[in-house]
Amino acid sequence: MGLAVFMHVNAHEAAFAGVPDYIHESIVRAYVKTAAFKPLDDATLDAIVLPWTERGGKAAFYRQIAQANSGYTDEVQPLYAQISKPVLILWGREDTWIPLERGAVLQDMIPGSILQVIPDAGHLVIEEQPEQLMKKFHPFLQNEDIT
Repeated sequence: MGLAVFMHVNAHEAAFAGVPDYIHESIVRAYVKTAAFKPLDDATLDAIVLPWTERGGKAAFYRQIAQANSGYTDEVQPLYAQISKPVLILWGREDTWIPLERGAVLQDMIPGSILQVIPDAGHLVIEEQPEQLMKKFHPFLQNEDIT
């Protein structure tokens, strides 16, 4: 559903920006749910949805999707090879929004980068597996072996 909604909103931003607020909230909730591998608890889902349902959030939500363009990323990708600082890439194994294969491609573009895969997590790794995320993140910051 996530990609289908993304593509439809991308093509029809004005129509979506005009939907009643209660429909907008339902769209955002359904869309966010597609980013997670497992169901999110209500409090977490509410916190993620809130900025998109507050004043100005509806227009920003649809504008963000409508302006999505890989050209912006393509423009900077050649510079990734110049990165000389340590880079840790953390990726949810079950990410259906941006599949793990894209993480491997990113790792190949950044010399010396480390790709760590977080099991049982989708696109919302920080919400789905915060403990696993920290287990990978802390040793990297301490310059310890994380493999």
